[in-house]
Amino acid sequence: VFNLDSMLFRINSEGIEFIVDLKKRTCDCMEFQLDELPCPHAIAAINKRYLQKSDYCSNWYSKETWLKTYEGHVNTVGDQKLWDIPQSVQSEITKPPDVEILQGRRQKKRHIPVTESVSFKSTKCSRCKQVGHNRTTCLSSPAPYPYSKKHTEKYSNFSNPWSEFRLSLLYDIFEM
Repeated sequence: VFNLDSMLFRINSEGIEFIVDLKKRTCDCMEFQLDELPCPHAIAAINKRYLQKSDYCSNWYSKETWLKTYEGHVNTVGDQKLWDIPQSVQSEITKPPDVEILQGRRQKKRHIPVTESVSFKSTKCSRCKQVGHNRTTCLSSPAPYPYSKKHTEKYSNFSNPWSEFRLSLLYDIFEM
């Protein structure tokens, strides 16, 4: 955001420059003029001057205007049987289009539009803890498995009397 004047700014957004005039309430993107609401470029200029964004919104968006819209009495619509619809209008009534139900499983994921940025979750290897690949494509040496030979050798010195008894029974049965 660059000041050109007290109320005139040059905003650089993704390599494109926009001129915002807060006095005339205009921007080169035309959103500020069309919607009568500050566009992102105008908001950047308003923030640069520490002004209130609500001051640059049209009165059509104010709370008072919205309340005045519904200030008057709104009559309810009577029973549909009592409606007097002219024949010319009755023939014009359109029905919603028939929806064709497609075969197969319905899509659970929504279609992401091109304008929406997609953030992908990067994969992390459970073996070497590095980002960018997973365990199956890991090139580093495998981590020791808890039941590997090294692990069992640690505890092989501890003898289990029950297992020794069972082995001796087997030797006696098969007379080895």
